[in-house]
Amino acid sequence: MNEFRINELLKLRLENNSTVIYINNKKIIQCKYLLINKTIEHDGEINFEHNDMSMDDQIGNLDHSLELDDNNERQISPETEFWAHCSNLQAWHENNYDTQVLHVNLAFPLLRKLSNHGDQKAKEVLKKEIMKRFRSGNLNVMTFLVKEGYLDRDHLDIEDSEILYEELDFETSKQLRKLLKESSGKKERFLI
Repeated sequence: MNEFRINELLKLRLENNSTVIYINNKKIIQCKYLLINKTIEHDGEINFEHNDMSMDDQIGNLDHSLELDDNNERQISPETEFWAHCSNLQAWHENNYDTQVLHVNLAFPLLRKLSNHGDQKAKEVLKKEIMKRFRSGNLNVMTFLVKEGYLDRDHLDIEDSEILYEELDFETSKQLRKLLKESSGKKERFLI
C-alpha cells in the first residue's frame, strides 16, 4: 500500500486501487477522478488554458477524460492517479490551503476538518478563505458556502456574515437566492 503524508494530520493512501484521504488517521473521502487543464499548442509551445483562474472558475474548461468510463475502466494506472492526487493536495498545502487550488467541494470540507483537528494554519485560513471566495462572485462557490453552513457563526462572526450579504448587488443576490432554492434537496459531494 502506497502512503503519502502531507503533514502530521493529512495523508493519502492507495487502497484497493483507489486514492483515499485521511485526516488524523480517519478515512475522510475516496478520490473519484482527476480533472486536468486543457492545453493549447501554439508554435510548438504548450500552454494551459485559464491558468490564472480558480479550479471552480475553470470547471467548464477542464478535461474530464480521466473520469471512469462506462465500463469503470481507467485511462491511467491507479498508482499514477494516486501520485497526481498527492501532488494536488501537496500544492494546496504549500499554497497555505488556498481554496482556489482545489475544487470548492473538496477544499472547504478538508479545511474545516483540518481546523477541527487542531491544524493551526487551517484555523487561520478558514475564515479568510470563506470571505475571499464568497466575494469572488462565483455563484456556484457562493451557493456551496451558504448551503454547507460556512457563513454560519461556527466560521464567521454574525457581523462578517451580514457584511458579505450586504455587499451583494441586487442581481447577484437574486441569482444566489435562485440557485439556493434550486439546489435545496441536492446533496453536494466531494470532488477531486
